[in-house]
Amino acid sequence: MSEKTPLTEAKAEEEIKEETALQTEESAETSEEPKEEKGKKSKKKPKKNKKGKKEEKELTEEEKKKAEEKKKMKPKDSKKAAKRLLKYLAGQKKWLFVVSLLVILTTIIGVVSTLAMQPVYKILEDVIKTKTMDGSQAMTGIVKWILVMAVAYAISAVFSFLYTRILLTASLKVVANLRRDLFNHLEYLPLSYFDKRKTGEIMSHFISDVSRISDLVSSDFPNIISSSISAVMTLTIMIIMSWKITLTMTAAIIVMVAVVMIITAKCSPLFKKAQQATAECNGYVEEYVRGIKAVKIFCYESRSKEQFRILNENLRKTGVKSNIIGGLMSPLLSMIMRINYALALSFGVWLVLKGQMQLPSLITYLSYAQSYGSPVASIASSYSSFVAALAGAERIFEVLDTDVETDEGKVTLVRLVKNQMGEEVEDENGEYTWKVPNEDGTFKYVPVKCDVDIKNVTFSYVEGTPVLKNVSAHANSGEKLAFVGSTGAGKTTITNLINRFYEIEEGEITIDGISIKEIKKSSLRSSMAFVLQDSRMFGGTIKENIRYGKLDATDEEVVAAAKLANAHSFIEKLPDGYDSELSAEGVNISMGQAQLLNIARTAIADKPLLVLDEATSSVDTRTERLIEKGMDKLMADKTVLVIAHRLSTVRNSENIIVLEGGEIIESGNHDELIALGKKYYQLYTGAFEMT
Repeated sequence: MSEKTPLTEAKAEEEIKEETALQTEESAETSEEPKEEKGKKSKKKPKKNKKGKKEEKELTEEEKKKAEEKKKMKPKDSKKAAKRLLKYLAGQKKWLFVVSLLVILTTIIGVVSTLAMQPVYKILEDVIKTKTMDGSQAMTGIVKWILVMAVAYAISAVFSFLYTRILLTASLKVVANLRRDLFNHLEYLPLSYFDKRKTGEIMSHFISDVSRISDLVSSDFPNIISSSISAVMTLTIMIIMSWKITLTMTAAIIVMVAVVMIITAKCSPLFKKAQQATAECNGYVEEYVRGIKAVKIFCYESRSKEQFRILNENLRKTGVKSNIIGGLMSPLLSMIMRINYALALSFGVWLVLKGQMQLPSLITYLSYAQSYGSPVASIASSYSSFVAALAGAERIFEVLDTDVETDEGKVTLVRLVKNQMGEEVEDENGEYTWKVPNEDGTFKYVPVKCDVDIKNVTFSYVEGTPVLKNVSAHANSGEKLAFVGSTGAGKTTITNLINRFYEIEEGEITIDGISIKEIKKSSLRSSMAFVLQDSRMFGGTIKENIRYGKLDATDEEVVAAAKLANAHSFIEKLPDGYDSELSAEGVNISMGQAQLLNIARTAIADKPLLVLDEATSSVDTRTERLIEKGMDKLMADKTVLVIAHRLSTVRNSENIIVLEGGEIIESGNHDELIALGKKYYQLYTGAFEMT
């Protein structure tokens, strides 16, 4: 597969201008149309629906694209996402119940303890106005109530500490389960899913999206409970203390609820858009880091900086807009509450002057009125975070809802040995055999010879653009079948089809007479070993990387495989030999050495079907000869499919297929094709350069 191309500047600029273009479009659509004179034939104008929008069929391609992008940013089903998120929380319901109880107790203590100030105000009033109590008695009474408040606040602090610790543990478990399910699901997604997405975009689900959900569970969840209870209790106490003053505050409370609802509705699509912009930015950074050598070689630094600037600016703008609108909630609510407090104070003073309310009661009431805005603002703030977390959850669930690879195959790969009774039984040390189910529920065993038959195969990655056109080829057991041709001729596509990374559109591929569609994918791929052009190494020791082909391989088997691939000599020269650590993607060894390890990994797997896709493209001529000697041993008694640019590697193939534009233009062995004197002859002799 070809590597994904970087995000083009034009595409990035189009994204950053999207908002401006949409605003311009809306302005154009809602602008007043000139009146037509009666009786004159008017020019045909785009039809609009009741909302003044153009009908979909009247939209231009560019307008449709922008409308589609805008539609994607809107939450598809927040309620559904919330319900699915609750299922993950259900696993921690015991601890969440304990947390809820502790939060409720903490909130009740905090709200009720404020009432202890009323007796204190009463004592002070009696001392100042009636002087019925001396200073020492007054101080004793005040200290008693202050101690009550201190004990209450201490208990509240202990409860707060406990539920915070519990929530941190619970949130980490929820997030761990979510990451586990996300990773496990990615394991079963088709290759086409990854081809269409950048690695950084996929990683953003594990980082930013999951992080928002973690914040929701660990901090926003208790905050919403606490603030909701606090708001209800405070309002109840205010009504009990003075329903008249509270009635005057009703209008402000209604306005506050309306503000919360309006801002929340605006924030939801903006938060999703901001997270999408984060994913795009992460994707470009990941792509840049992976291709840093190419960037430096081609002096692409300035262009890379410009592309990143565009993406970063887009992220900044979407982030600023979402946070500005989300941040409006707190100051707006604060302003409303201050106005409300002023009204309550004015009306309360009037009631005191009329003798309808005591001054200590008014002071206590005003304490509640002043603090009432805090839980409401806190709920609003937490709700904004809740909406952002739901946007992240929705993006994660979109991945989890992506259809996995379909596998209707029933034929499995087993290993058979004969026991002392002469009966065939399954054993991991036996010979590879296809286990084919019969209609009556019994099984028949077909020995794995790996006779490969490609029959009239047609395939397209993009509908209407075939990559392979009616391709047919055959390889008997133990034979070497080679595919050569220019880049884009469809060679690698054949390997993607034979292991069912993609499904065949037309035609059929069979192994030992069994259609690969009837073989379970895991069994099909277990019958093959691949040496690809991309010699992928993993973090760990050289020994561990070779053992990747056979996880239970002994050290002796690892060394034998390395010798077979002619990798043993360079490994021995390393400071720690087979225990030498490889950095990410094996960048601390050469590409040729990495390919030798890749071949050793294939050798240790010891599969009956071997696929070599440009296996020697990353090594020099001398190393290539060494590899070929080892490969001759590796290929003994195996069916081999070879894809190569270097025609010297396919000379000894029983059959060579020359592809051009997805079609077979020549076929035969080396001598036959040379004698034919056409395309293969030109490629081999250098008369025609293969690109």
